[in-house]
Amino acid sequence: MEIRQLRYFVTVAEELHFGRAAARLHMSQPPLSQQIQRLERHLGFPLFERTRRSVHLTRAGEVLLQEAQRALAQADRAEEVAGLIRSGTAGTVRIGFVGSALYGVLPHALRSLRSRLPDVHFTAREMESNDQLRALEEDVIDLGLTRPPLPLGDLAVRDIHEEALVAALPEGHPLEGRGRPVALRELAAEPFVLFSPEHGSGFWATLARACDDAGFSPEVTYRAEHIHTMIGMVAAGLGVSLVPASAAQLRLGQVRYLPLAGPPVMLRLSLIWDGRRTLPALERVTAVLAEAARTYAATRDGAGEADGVPPPDEPRG
Repeated sequence: MEIRQLRYFVTVAEELHFGRAAARLHMSQPPLSQQIQRLERHLGFPLFERTRRSVHLTRAGEVLLQEAQRALAQADRAEEVAGLIRSGTAGTVRIGFVGSALYGVLPHALRSLRSRLPDVHFTAREMESNDQLRALEEDVIDLGLTRPPLPLGDLAVRDIHEEALVAALPEGHPLEGRGRPVALRELAAEPFVLFSPEHGSGFWATLARACDDAGFSPEVTYRAEHIHTMIGMVAAGLGVSLVPASAAQLRLGQVRYLPLAGPPVMLRLSLIWDGRRTLPALERVTAVLAEAARTYAATRDGAGEADGVPPPDEPRG
């Protein structure tokens, strides 16, 4: 049984007149009659009672009509969805993201994605940068939000956002009360709480280069896998840390965030994907995320904010 035959049957059933049905279908009447007869032979029972003056559905035809109408509605919907998928406005995109992005641009970007592309279903899972590279290679995710620099190979990349690193100090630290930014070299002798290189390779590379430029290599006393863990360890007085400015939203009373003196140390956020794979929705998703990141940055710049970093002398509690 073909969808085309069901469409012929439903049209005749709605018109109860072969001539009018043929006109609706933009075909002549004899081929339409032949198609209905062929469908009846296939089914093994008549669908219409025909006289010279009228056409009526049989009892079997009445039952089949309801199912045929549902089947056609589903077929029409499938064709509509196929068109959306071809245009990139529907489909499924699997996203991996670094956890540090959750404190800044990512929530805004995902809200924008859901609003702008409501028929695109996306999944989002936290993954470190190196894990995202493997996940893309193994077709576990379609898109990564990660911290460069990374060994990307043949992967496509698009930078969408950047923010400054700031110092996170335990409450009562001698540098806290001076009311001015902290020079990175002033932290040279401090114990650090940081990501392991394997858990935040892009983050670590940015930080290590900045410390090297300041003339020292950080002494990492404690390592963590997540931003909130690092900041919790700072709150416990276990060391100092360098974190993305947006992480200052984690307002623990025992932590003070201070900007760094001199040229800012910028931490980038990038989209990465395998451009060899064909996924129509991916191009639209990357465009929406990039636009959302621009809007987020412009909004915060217009408000004179730096991703939630308070002035050095702002009281915190």
